[in-house]
Amino acid sequence: MEAAPEFSVPDIMGVLRDLVFQIPAGRVSTFRALAEALGDPDCAPFVASSLMSELAKDWPVHRIVHSSGGVGRVFGEEQGQTVEKLRQEGVRIVGDRVSPLLAFFFADFQSPRPLARLQEEQKAVARKVCLSPLAEVRHLGAVDVAYRADEAIASFVWTDAQGEPLDFLVVSGPARFPYIRTYLSYRELPTYLAVLREAKGKGLWPDVLLVDGNGILHPRRAGVATHLGVLLDLPTVGVAKGHLCGDVNTEGMVVGEWRPVFLDREMVAAALRTGRNRTLFISPGHRADVQTAVQLISALPTKRDLPLPLQFAHEIATEAARA
Repeated sequence: MEAAPEFSVPDIMGVLRDLVFQIPAGRVSTFRALAEALGDPDCAPFVASSLMSELAKDWPVHRIVHSSGGVGRVFGEEQGQTVEKLRQEGVRIVGDRVSPLLAFFFADFQSPRPLARLQEEQKAVARKVCLSPLAEVRHLGAVDVAYRADEAIASFVWTDAQGEPLDFLVVSGPARFPYIRTYLSYRELPTYLAVLREAKGKGLWPDVLLVDGNGILHPRRAGVATHLGVLLDLPTVGVAKGHLCGDVNTEGMVVGEWRPVFLDREMVAAALRTGRNRTLFISPGHRADVQTAVQLISALPTKRDLPLPLQFAHEIATEAARA
């Protein structure tokens, strides 16, 4: 990898700010309408948490209400202050609700809909995925990322085939993209690409890369492990600590047992019990398949119920962020 592949990250918060300022005085909109203007109505929880934070304290967020018409929460303000602002702009409030909502509702946003574009990009990545058994492994790699304010700190650990660490690297960079469910690639990949470029330059290239996140166990089959694997044409395996999507019954599982995870009636991952209270979701990213991915992870020693290389990567990134 002579240079990091092209990877564009849109300014989501900048677009969101512009959308909020488009709402005229005397009108209101909703968190969901803003999410739709961003290109994904499912991101309404992200919109709500962002607009209720200190980051948006100087935006006219008093004009954003709930779908019921209920007045939203503005950082640093009592609800009564927000209600009074709306009344002064000519919005009719009954109790703590805009009434009737449709009379004051605004949704005529001008927006590039960046999340819709990213969804199409993810679908294009998914079409490039190769699902095939892992080849012989001589060296493993593992990556994880931690955060310090708006800075991302990515770690890369290079190990032998048994997961024993041989070397590691840490690279930091700005975290330009917020956390939005199903768009983790756009938050983490820029720093992952930077640390892997450095690893390549030092001759620390793995046969298989373990990624803290999902592979094809993703609504659009393009989790962070898949996106990274396709960009680098590198065998990758996603190891996720949470259940993002797919159907699986984990009740009564014992340590060492795994069960298939189905998405659209296709087995795309495995739920692997590594500890009494820990279930990992293993999915191929690129140039891997479910069976050999599970075999690889099951054969590795664990530390705190995580595969050893990923646990080391997690500890290194976390410690670097604290420092």
